[in-house]
Amino acid sequence: MSMRSFVATKRGKITLAVVLLVLAGGGMAFSRRTRAVQAPPPPSAARVEVVPAEVRAVLRQGFESNSTLEAPEDVTLVPKVAGRLLQVKVKIGQPVRKGQVIAVLDRRDQDAQVGALSAQVEVNRAGAEQARAELESALRERDRYARLLKEGYATRQELDSRETAYQAALAAYNRARASVAQAQSSLQAQSVNRSEFTLTAPIDGIVLDDFSLTPGTLLSTATPVARIANVDRIRAVLQVPEVQASGVVPGMKALIAAESLGSDPVEGKVSLVHPYVDPSTRTVRVEVSADNRALGYRLKPGMFARVFLVEKSAENALVVPFDSLRDGTVFVVRDGKAVQVPVKTGLVLPDVVQVISGIASGDLVVVSGGGALKDGDPVQVEGNSN
Repeated sequence: MSMRSFVATKRGKITLAVVLLVLAGGGMAFSRRTRAVQAPPPPSAARVEVVPAEVRAVLRQGFESNSTLEAPEDVTLVPKVAGRLLQVKVKIGQPVRKGQVIAVLDRRDQDAQVGALSAQVEVNRAGAEQARAELESALRERDRYARLLKEGYATRQELDSRETAYQAALAAYNRARASVAQAQSSLQAQSVNRSEFTLTAPIDGIVLDDFSLTPGTLLSTATPVARIANVDRIRAVLQVPEVQASGVVPGMKALIAAESLGSDPVEGKVSLVHPYVDPSTRTVRVEVSADNRALGYRLKPGMFARVFLVEKSAENALVVPFDSLRDGTVFVVRDGKAVQVPVKTGLVLPDVVQVISGIASGDLVVVSGGGALKDGDPVQVEGNSN
């Protein structure tokens, strides 16, 4: 092979190689362009937690306040006089009626004084009867001498003497009557004083405390003997902030809950709303009353209770969790996708919201995991959240 032929052959091979390289590069570029115009892959499904919309028999909106229950009528008996305790006639827990004897103090000295004054009244009455008889005699004598004077058988001096005797008898009779009245007043006062040695119940109720007194104890006018309360009705006194008090009115329903009542609260009603705001606490005193007799006396004075004042209520209310609501809409999972549904809401509670329209009972509502969800996004349900 000549040198010229060799060079030509080599140039041909180089040219062929260049062409092949150009073709390969063009193919790669075409392949890249083809991939760039292809549709993007579908987004991955968002993981969400859902709860079914449910119907509650009763939904209540309001606020809660703490209170210590008390009896509207609660009396602690103390004697008005000092004395030695003779007998306590009641025990703790015993029902009593108004006027029933609760305790008796030793009153022998008072009995003796009442007896002496009663005798004095009788003596004074006898004296008054004698004075009345003398008055009647003096009156007859005066009238007789008046007739004799007219007939000329007596002098004026004799008649004047009989008039003087009559006036003296009249004064003696009036004095005797006054002494009877005075003795009767003293007897009445002493009888009242003696009655203070017997303590009676001022109200119908039940004995809450007998203070463990024993006969023979010397009582002063500050010594409590028994505590009696009428527990047929029980009240709870609340201090309601003034911003909430404007919606509280007599007759409003209230729910009273206490540890001893278990999980079921009892119903009461607002019985009194004080007409002023306490300037030191900025609260209004509100009293809630419950019929304890109808409740079987389950409520007791001194019991700590939580009182929920019901501002609004709804029956058979469809509810969703409060956190599921987003600008008047909720996301509902349907066929593996998140569907954004506008809803009309009603009562709003701290944990749930009433839904009036937009969804139905049983719809799976997204509660978490969907912070960036859009309508129609695919979702993967992780499980129902409680």
